[in-house]
Amino acid sequence: MTTPNETHPTAFAITLMEHLVVPTFVLDADQRVIVWNRACERLTGIPASEVIGTREHWRAFYDAPRPCLADLVATSDWSAIDKLYTTHDDPSTPAHGVHAENWCAMPGQRGDRRYLVVDAGPVFDAAGQLIAVVETLRDNTDNQLVQLRVKEQASILRIHYEENQREAEMARRILEHQIRSDLMLQSGVKYSVMPATQFSGDMVLAARAPDGRLYAMLADATGHGLAAAVSVLPVVQEFYRLVEQGQSLIGIVESINFVLVNSLPLGRFVAAALVCIDEERREGKVWIGGIPDVMLIGANGECLRHFNSLCLPLGVSREADAIGSVERFTWDSPARLVLLSDGVIEATSATGEAFGDERLLAALTQVPGADVIDVLRTALTAHLQGAAAHDDMSVLVIDCPVAG
Repeated sequence: MTTPNETHPTAFAITLMEHLVVPTFVLDADQRVIVWNRACERLTGIPASEVIGTREHWRAFYDAPRPCLADLVATSDWSAIDKLYTTHDDPSTPAHGVHAENWCAMPGQRGDRRYLVVDAGPVFDAAGQLIAVVETLRDNTDNQLVQLRVKEQASILRIHYEENQREAEMARRILEHQIRSDLMLQSGVKYSVMPATQFSGDMVLAARAPDGRLYAMLADATGHGLAAAVSVLPVVQEFYRLVEQGQSLIGIVESINFVLVNSLPLGRFVAAALVCIDEERREGKVWIGGIPDVMLIGANGECLRHFNSLCLPLGVSREADAIGSVERFTWDSPARLVLLSDGVIEATSATGEAFGDERLLAALTQVPGADVIDVLRTALTAHLQGAAAHDDMSVLVIDCPVAG
């Protein structure tokens, strides 16, 4: 008994192609259609009877005559492939077939555009002569539309991101412009503000009154980011104005509290510590509302005094008794006041452990005479071990000198 391909190999091959589930058509060496299978009919809406024996297979895909990929393989003319296909493989080795992709008009499907993935390869006889070209098609429209939507969304997001970056940069410049860098430099304080995001809700201010007294403030607004940064903005000009007038420390606190109570929405407030230093008399005053203890560190690294937070944060209450009072102190030998935001104490490592008071005190007292800010930065970096800080971290160091 003989099998069909032994008796009629060509007929059997054609029958196989006609029943393939993959849309397929075959051209002979003269570029005439000899196979147009049923899957190709379903894809294109063009019956085989309309194209078999013709060179009009292009009608299934385009509105005007143009070569299909199988035609390029048949003629080995690749000069127009870049213009004809959206994307394609290098056709320099067509003996192994060529891959291309393109949007097609699909006139037989009432102009329903489809994105087709096309593969075409030559068939040679024993003598190496071209006898046919087989082209297979795959409808990849849905995936392509998804990709286009993703690209469109990515483009929209990029535009929004770039716009947001421009606005953020402008906001940052405005915020930075409010702080008088010249007055900060003249004050002689050392500080570091390490924001958790692009904007910091922590702010450090310092300026000297006309009589030479040094005023400084470390403020920590609710939350972090732009909203927190905007919350402390009303403080800036008020602080500079009152220092220029030589107001008392408690007077500055009362005025700033009044401004914040009347400018911040409910639930927003600013924790802060304010300091006034009279270097000539070796006297100082401290007011603290809602931030960690202020510490007076001696020249040998010992902690000489803790100043506790005994007052409400600024902007919480307009009542006079909410302001509290200032603490006074003096010093006989060189010392430094250290002010911190709670982001330093609460800085959490990758294992969920807070930096805490013990590590803070060890960092501040372990190296007498060292730069407190550098030591604290190193300790925080080691503690976080690459983890991102969840809150702004700020440090302000004020020298309490003894004249020679």
